[in-house]
Amino acid sequence: MSDNGKNIETFKKVLVDLEYKPVVHLYIAEKELDVFPYFTKLLEEGFIRKAEYSEFIEDEDDAELYEQYFSQLYEEMRKYLEIKGSNKQIEKLAIPKGQTIYTYRRAAMSLGDVYMILMAFFMRLPIILSEDGDIEFLRSVAKRKISSDSYNLDIYNVIALITMIAQKEDTTFTKKELEKVMLGVKESARLSEVKQAWRESHSNA
Repeated sequence: MSDNGKNIETFKKVLVDLEYKPVVHLYIAEKELDVFPYFTKLLEEGFIRKAEYSEFIEDEDDAELYEQYFSQLYEEMRKYLEIKGSNKQIEKLAIPKGQTIYTYRRAAMSLGDVYMILMAFFMRLPIILSEDGDIEFLRSVAKRKISSDSYNLDIYNVIALITMIAQKEDTTFTKKELEKVMLGVKESARLSEVKQAWRESHSNA
């Protein structure tokens, strides 16, 4: 949505309009998004908050449980991608000597997805924003493994966010602005859905 930092204000306006306060996992912030200057700026501004491990891992028992879930979720995702025959295949998790799941960094292993899901469940965050379809699978795995009778996690992509804004009567966006956002994220094929959602919520559409 930010178009690699070119449309940061649009990204911010969408989250403000929906009254979302974004939080990012420490690992993702420091080992995946640290190469993007615009992300660093959002952190410095306080628009995005970086969650420390101490917020959801309070003692040794929590740490042991977290590490156990991490390995299980990662392996289930690896097998799922393999059985699915996905173009995206990941290696078995093998943490090198002297490193831990908190320090290990390797590209194309989807480690960030696992970190994100676990943080959401441990902190009871209500929403994850992601364009990765595998997140849905990870959520189903995490839900089976982590007791969550009183907790529900929703996962939204950019289309879901724009549609929700279109359905808001008191949105700060105009219809034309939303259409521009849709074109900016290269989703013109679904523009009619957003227009319909707008018409249903705005009598003067």
